[in-house]
Amino acid sequence: MYEFLKKKYGQNFLIDKNIIRKICNLISAKHLNIIEIGPGDGRLTDYILKYQPQQLNLIEIDEDLIPILNSKFFKNDKIKIINEDILNYPLIEKVDLIISNLPYNISSQILAKICLMRDPPASLILMFQKEFAERLLNKNLNSLNSLVGCFYDIKNNFNISKNCFRPIPKIDSTVLQFTRKKKFLLNNNELNHFIEFKRNLFSHKRKTLKKLLKNYNLDPAKFDLGKRVEDISLNQLIEIFREVNL
Repeated sequence: MYEFLKKKYGQNFLIDKNIIRKICNLISAKHLNIIEIGPGDGRLTDYILKYQPQQLNLIEIDEDLIPILNSKFFKNDKIKIINEDILNYPLIEKVDLIISNLPYNISSQILAKICLMRDPPASLILMFQKEFAERLLNKNLNSLNSLVGCFYDIKNNFNISKNCFRPIPKIDSTVLQFTRKKKFLLNNNELNHFIEFKRNLFSHKRKTLKKLLKNYNLDPAKFDLGKRVEDISLNQLIEIFREVNL
């Protein structure tokens, strides 16, 4: 069936059962409320079910895969199959875990959407193309990890060879585990302003903070304005954000 997969959806099916089992071993408990984004033909879903989820919502954008999922799981009343684009789907339900092999072209958008949930899940188990995962794990700040880091601690679990997928992608993948922080670094009423603020800084990341923030009366004794935004800590970025938004 791989010849029928759609490039616009970034579809690559993980076919290695040992890797699928290894991913599901990261699930922390049974009886969770789980969302699987892009279940494809349900191979990962089969192993998720071993953890007896309280509810498992499968969100699949490709309508041609829905009959396959329906035929496999129609007897399981814990599963709800949703033919929807995750970017359009309202993430409003109570969720303990989101698990997915995320399409590379919308990975950042999906992560941002999860972070902006009213009650983000306690855990995420997400597979990314390796280069994207490295951006999230980078010790230097970037536009992506500066948002995600406000809500989650990220652990690098393992890499997956591109040969474990069909069709074979151009790059290896990495599985990351996200654990929700006990206390978020941002308040809900700060989120939209922070996103706009950090987007502006990272779009001119080669300039120093002194140049980027010249219109604000920041104390040079308190902030090292000679640095670029990528060279400061996340806590420092938030502190500067709050200073200029007083």
